[in-house]
Amino acid sequence: MSLSQLQQAMANIRIGLAEIQNKEHQLDSMISQFRTQLRRLPRQIIYGNLPLDSSISSMGEIEERLMDTISTKERLLKIKKAATDELAALESVKQVDEAKKSLASLKEQYAGSDNDAETLSEIHQLQQFIADHSKRAELAIRERYMERQLET
Repeated sequence: MSLSQLQQAMANIRIGLAEIQNKEHQLDSMISQFRTQLRRLPRQIIYGNLPLDSSISSMGEIEERLMDTISTKERLLKIKKAATDELAALESVKQVDEAKKSLASLKEQYAGSDNDAETLSEIHQLQQFIADHSKRAELAIRERYMERQLET
């Protein structure tokens, strides 16, 4: 995957995450509204503002909508987690790519210099960074692959 493709994929995921966040706020508002309605409805019955039978029926409908909305939010949160995990993996790939470029530049600089200890230390740090983040990306990819295998 080229850097521009990587950046495009990350941008698309970020846009998707923004949509998810917006939908999550909407669902939270709906859940709150349904819970408020369920709390207030019995008082309406007590004070005689609503007939008992229609109130019981209304409570059932509100509870149904509430449960459906909660289920929708749970599904949305699964999608959000998958997108967040994917974004984190892509960010690791990008950081590794940038670190590799920096490492190549430092190695060039080190070869042309009088073996500067500071440059050598930076080279070792970058190599460790690349190894650590490459392993993280590998684990994330493997985990997603295994999840997909279990689903099928």
